[in-house]
Amino acid sequence: MGTENDMLKDGLKRICYGLGKNNDPVFAVLGIAVFKGVFRPLFTMMDKDENPQTKKYAAFREGLTEAIAFGSYLGTSFVAKALAKPLCKKFNASEELLHKTEKSLSFIAVCLCAVAIIPAVCNVTLKPIMDSVQKFQKTKKQLNETQKTNLDIKENVVPEMNVNKTSELSVLSENSKKLLLSVPKLNSVYNADMKVGG
Repeated sequence: MGTENDMLKDGLKRICYGLGKNNDPVFAVLGIAVFKGVFRPLFTMMDKDENPQTKKYAAFREGLTEAIAFGSYLGTSFVAKALAKPLCKKFNASEELLHKTEKSLSFIAVCLCAVAIIPAVCNVTLKPIMDSVQKFQKTKKQLNETQKTNLDIKENVVPEMNVNKTSELSVLSENSKKLLLSVPKLNSVYNADMKVGG
């Protein structure tokens, strides 16, 4: 039991030391983007009072927004760190100053990303993507309805019976003969019953 607790403590220490040593602002915003991208759509889908189609649309949009945010934070941070080396080289800065410059530029990139880049990218990409998703859903729904209609029509169609026409005519003619022969008998029975005091 004691060894497991010691291992857990050592693991937490290593994580905290690693995060403290590499205290990059992008780690915090990436973590927030991941949690929001997972839990916001999940909570949206758990709403029982909302229309199912609206829930799906909102959850997909929220997840897509956070995916765009994640990619934007990662990209801008990478670009900012790449710019740090040429800047430090230009001003003959030390290695320690390079590390601080990277962190500072990464922080500026994160702020710029949250204020301008993510909203701009969402503005450009979200509407076309959501329109194409809705178009796909409508096409799929129409296809399902068409298939259902075709299935209903097939179920209501009476299958044609392959009956020989000559045998059909012979059966009809025999039946008609019997019917004609039975008519006078019925009339005589009817008339006999109608006689009074006979």
